[in-house]
Amino acid sequence: MKHLPMSLRRPSQRGAATLVVVMVLFLVMALLAAYANRSLMFEQRISGSYYRASLAQEMAEAGVDWTVAMLNGEATNTACQPVATGGTRFLDRYMEFSPADRAAKARSSTPTNLAADCVRGANGLVCRCPDPDTRTTQPATTVQGNLVPSFGLKMGTDATQQYSAFSVNSLGCTDSSVDRCTAGAEARSQGVMGAVELQAAIGFIGAVPSSPASPLTVKGRLTTAGTGGLGLHNTDPGTAGMLVISGGPAPALIDARMNTTPGTPPAQARLFNDSALLALGDTQFFQTYMGMTPGRYRNHPALREVACPAGGDCGPNLLAAYDAGRNVLWVQGPMQISSNVIIGTAARPLLIIANGAVTLSGAFELSGMIVSLGNLDWTNTSGLTSRINGMVLVQGDMTATGGMDIAYRQDIANQLRNRVGSFARVSGGMRDGTID
Repeated sequence: MKHLPMSLRRPSQRGAATLVVVMVLFLVMALLAAYANRSLMFEQRISGSYYRASLAQEMAEAGVDWTVAMLNGEATNTACQPVATGGTRFLDRYMEFSPADRAAKARSSTPTNLAADCVRGANGLVCRCPDPDTRTTQPATTVQGNLVPSFGLKMGTDATQQYSAFSVNSLGCTDSSVDRCTAGAEARSQGVMGAVELQAAIGFIGAVPSSPASPLTVKGRLTTAGTGGLGLHNTDPGTAGMLVISGGPAPALIDARMNTTPGTPPAQARLFNDSALLALGDTQFFQTYMGMTPGRYRNHPALREVACPAGGDCGPNLLAAYDAGRNVLWVQGPMQISSNVIIGTAARPLLIIANGAVTLSGAFELSGMIVSLGNLDWTNTSGLTSRINGMVLVQGDMTATGGMDIAYRQDIANQLRNRVGSFARVSGGMRDGTID
């Protein structure tokens, strides 16, 4: 039997060792690749979770901002869309806000349930504003390749009675149906959904924080003429039955057209040549009753501007704005009402601020308050009723020709002070909510 020389065996042995080393290196590389792939998948999952959490956070914050905008908006239908007539203001739909003391209470029997919801559609938000306790599960929508986030709102979730403020809970969800995000943590995990709940305190800013305590306040001179006479009525004991305050001299008034508290002579309920009132600058005069300067007041979130036809009747425009749910109106320039319109009610009075001269004529009735930043000329020789239930505030002079009436109403004053106005976030009032 022949044996190979040792010199011929060595190359074969060296090749086997190389193979073992290469296989070990391949194994190490495979382990490194598997570890790197595992780390990459883990990072992707973390990144996806962060993205969903951020999206849910943004939707929850958007829900709070949307709610504030709706509270300061116009009357809407159950699809949250503004309507010209027949709509309901967002506040009136979901909250009871007392005009006596600003006590806030949810209209829903279960405020912890979602009241309204929105989902991101192709052309913006698609929302639902059903009446309290009538909301159904939000339907799911699908957009291939995209997340379709949504949010839902809980209105007035405060455990105790709140005054001048209330809480709104906004639930942001990465799913197109926010109800899926309320099904529990296990369901959210299985559905790979992100959810964030925020609670925000919403505060009220009254439209007339210091309402006049008399039916008529004229910074300048009050002048009367014609037949019928100016009628002033105030039998509210809380205001001492005050009828008129003016910085000018006393005009000719008819006592029979004056009504004040029982036992008080009409002459004692009238104040003229008020030097303190006359000494106020125009800005100070406005700020005394309205709480801020005219320039800043125009930034009231709930205020809406109404354009009046040049030299024409603004009554129909004002009535249309009121029917659309607008309660605080600003007219830039002169304003004239000559049509026989009836605007406002005691339960929902209207505030009109005219940045210019005001001309009133004919038979009309307004429940609320007119603020004239110029002169006011009121003429009624028709023999029909021309009446304002509430207050009139004139920064300039006023002339009343014929027969007209201004009747102070404490319930209207309360509405303007405690219920008509704007809503805004309370600074420092945002905190995380609790999701089941």
